[in-house]
Amino acid sequence: MPSILIVDDDAAQLTILQRILKREGYTVQTVGDSKAALAAIEEKLFDLVISDMWMSSRFEGRELLREIKRTDPDLPVLIMTAFAELNDAVNLVAHEGAFYYLEKPIQIDVLKREVQHALQTRGALISQSDADGDEAPPDIRFKNIIGESEEMQHLFKNMSRIIHRGVTQVLITGETGTGKSLIARALHKHGARREQPFVAINCGAIPDTLIESELFGYEKGAFTDAVKEKKGLFEVANRGVLFLDEIGDMPIQTQSKLLHVLEEREIRRIGGTRSLKVDVCVLAATNKNLLEALRNNAFREDLYFRLNVIPLHVPPLREHHEDIPRLVNFFLQKFSTEYTGAPTKQVAPQAMSALRRYQWPGNIRQLENYLRRIFVLSENEVIDMEELPPEILDTSLPVTDVEFDIPEDGVSLEEIIKEYVCSALTKTHGQQIKAAQLLGISRRKLQHRMQKYGLHSRDFKDSAAASD
Repeated sequence: MPSILIVDDDAAQLTILQRILKREGYTVQTVGDSKAALAAIEEKLFDLVISDMWMSSRFEGRELLREIKRTDPDLPVLIMTAFAELNDAVNLVAHEGAFYYLEKPIQIDVLKREVQHALQTRGALISQSDADGDEAPPDIRFKNIIGESEEMQHLFKNMSRIIHRGVTQVLITGETGTGKSLIARALHKHGARREQPFVAINCGAIPDTLIESELFGYEKGAFTDAVKEKKGLFEVANRGVLFLDEIGDMPIQTQSKLLHVLEEREIRRIGGTRSLKVDVCVLAATNKNLLEALRNNAFREDLYFRLNVIPLHVPPLREHHEDIPRLVNFFLQKFSTEYTGAPTKQVAPQAMSALRRYQWPGNIRQLENYLRRIFVLSENEVIDMEELPPEILDTSLPVTDVEFDIPEDGVSLEEIIKEYVCSALTKTHGQQIKAAQLLGISRRKLQHRMQKYGLHSRDFKDSAAASD
């Protein structure tokens, strides 16, 4: 029986939610603050946490969410929020890893739906043994995807679980250039449908008037230019995988028909009178914030929930820039193979350091394009600082000078590390992503250090404001 933990400092709210969810057959435990919640999570395995966003205790729902995601990234967390705090809740979903939010006053049907949806996702991703005794899936080596960082290893584990369990609907999110299509192809290559077709379509590149005929096909005579029947991509991908890239750009009227296909597993060609059964694994990807699109009525809510059964987020390069040296070497080796007679090239240490500090708004695609240009134009076997674009050189400054006296009895390594962390946060006015880049570590590792040393971003923002 699924186990749910509810966190709220409102005793009446706790009682009501506990009663509703117990009637649904769930095991429910309630606590009044985040500290008690963390203690409960340490003692017992929960399948879902429902937490209020703002509580009277010093440890708020936002910090509880971050701590849960640090210790158990796959544990879904639903955030309860008032209307005035809705934007903050949406940000927690979009950027902090919350599963979704429940707007107060909480509607019973919405509560039941979101709980069921979150538990379905948890059931597909947990790595513990299933009830039938199956063991956790082994990690799969995705040779064409480079990444040894913690963020990428987490992505690989979730991909392995998806493949192991034969999931047929996955929503891949991430910024432009992060490699979402590469992830989709890897899921197909290592999955049970690897011998069947992989069919891809960019929903944003097809005119609105043509996308339905591309997806569902049409019968002869369905319209003026339909001189013969045409199979749609769902038919072409039957028994295989259909990758809907940039699904956030799909017209709203087509979204309705796509929802029908996902629910009924059948299509009807344009101008046709009979339905055709299809067995297709649908992988969808987007660089857009679909939650914002929901609020703007640009994306159907029911389709979002249907697609988002298994979310898979691809991190931007700036959040795992410790992988940059491996990516650089991979691309340089690739180019030396592509261009016949070209010598193998390397990057000088100082230039590599500059590449690591750059934010890469275009992500891995931008890195590859920059390296290709440098590879072709450079006459040297070692790429140095002079050959890097100006925008990269602008961010190649050192963290800052850190000076402190070393006492006669010595100083611990932890004290030195803390000084550098504080220095980076001071230089960036508490902006964690930039501070992590200056230090050459991931944001998650920086947050771990900050928590260990009792540091808070707001302290460095305040100090910056005081000095202005």
